[in-house]
Amino acid sequence: MDRKYSIGGTGILKNAEEIGKGYVAEDKVKLTKGVNHVWKFEALNVHDFVWAADPDFVHDTYQVSNGPLLRFFYQKDQPYSATWKEAQPLIGKAFDFLNKNFGVYPYSQYSIIQGGDGGMEYPMATLITGNRKLPSLVGVSIHEAAHSWYQGVLATNESLYCWMDEGFTSFATSETMDYLFKSGMPSGHAGAYNDYIEIARSGKEESLMTHADHYTTNYAYGTAAYNKGEVYLAQLEYIVGTFNFRTGLLNYFNAWKFKHPNANDFLRIMEIQSGMELDWYQEYFVQSTKTIDYGIQSLTSNGKSTTIVLNREGDMIMPIEVEVKFTNGEYQTFVIPLDLQRGSKPSDGYNGKWSLMPDWKWVNPTYTLELNVGSEKIESVTIDPFEGMADINRKNNEIILTPGVTTIIKK
Repeated sequence: MDRKYSIGGTGILKNAEEIGKGYVAEDKVKLTKGVNHVWKFEALNVHDFVWAADPDFVHDTYQVSNGPLLRFFYQKDQPYSATWKEAQPLIGKAFDFLNKNFGVYPYSQYSIIQGGDGGMEYPMATLITGNRKLPSLVGVSIHEAAHSWYQGVLATNESLYCWMDEGFTSFATSETMDYLFKSGMPSGHAGAYNDYIEIARSGKEESLMTHADHYTTNYAYGTAAYNKGEVYLAQLEYIVGTFNFRTGLLNYFNAWKFKHPNANDFLRIMEIQSGMELDWYQEYFVQSTKTIDYGIQSLTSNGKSTTIVLNREGDMIMPIEVEVKFTNGEYQTFVIPLDLQRGSKPSDGYNGKWSLMPDWKWVNPTYTLELNVGSEKIESVTIDPFEGMADINRKNNEIILTPGVTTIIKK
């Protein structure tokens, strides 16, 4: 290869002192006249590779604290070359976040290379288009880098379980972007919920277990793989609780890295961590297109107590949380497990009043909740106040009481 070129790709360059061009200083290159210089890359435990070459590449490096060395190969195009510089510490911060929350990246290097026609992941490297503004450049870089966990290391069969690669990667991307560009804990999955709910309402949804090549439309494939796959994880956190979920994610990565897990392997890790049965979740949300819709059917009060009847209007079963806001400004959350779970998520240090209720038997379409207060002390009743469920109709999730009203029946 002509030494005028810079090359980036999968693996570690083993003979940098013979090549130079971005890897070592030019005055330290040991050239041998008359010898055809070959770039020698080595990569262990990878199932794919990529390389790109260009004489005009700028080659920068950024060392992640307790993490890999990041390499950036990009063009000198203005004003975007400045954006590539600005993005480097943000992507380094992203790797630190990913390591702590999804498992430790097992390689010593990762390269982000300008090229291709969008973004495409490979072990230890990615090709991405480069003429982007900062949030876009950081966003696509993080998404492709997060594939290192779910495509590069865990290496699930993407044809059979596209949602376990693209969906889990999208989940990690949303959390990382939220961490970088917003304050507080990561929680940015609303877009995925909205996109999934839109296709679920449209009647064009197809099961997550559809082979990636056999979806009828690109719309169905894209929403399933990226959005519903992301919702699958976010909703699972709602089911098993934050501590169990976060611990389970790390256990999954550590137990199955380099072993090509399937959907049942992941679910079993979560069952062991939470102590719950979760096969029903897989059957409904992965293997079918049944949808979630819970509503408040009625509220009646005799002045001393209040009876609330909840109704499962959709075909998918779920554990339910009901928040009651009282007129004195206090809140109480009633947690109603699904009987098929054989357990309930912990409160995870929830600050408000937390009341664990008897199970909702999955065959029953309704559930009755009894409160030991009259309706005059209740301001509102809300199902799923934090929107952890992918409920396709939230209009029936809340009742706001007016003074003097003791009976409300929803039609």
